[in-house]
Amino acid sequence: MTEPNEIPSLCEWMGGQARLSALFAAFYRRVARDPVIGQVFATMDVHHAQKVAAFVAQVFGGPPSYTERGGSHAAMIARHM
Repeated sequence: MTEPNEIPSLCEWMGGQARLSALFAAFYRRVARDPVIGQVFATMDVHHAQKVAAFVAQVFGGPPSYTERGGSHAAMIARHM
């Protein structure tokens, strides 16, 4: 949490880690059922939404949980290539 008169991070403005986790969980549930692109997402790791939420939260000034759990920008890019 920010102190009075501090500017909150983008992560805080978005509702924090919990809100981002809920957002990405909902996104990946819906996109897996999409008739056009659903097959790309249908076999994703069940923890993928949590990893994405942790990455976005960290990039937007939230806790460093993505890198603390061994994630890195280079590994993420390599995985998506």
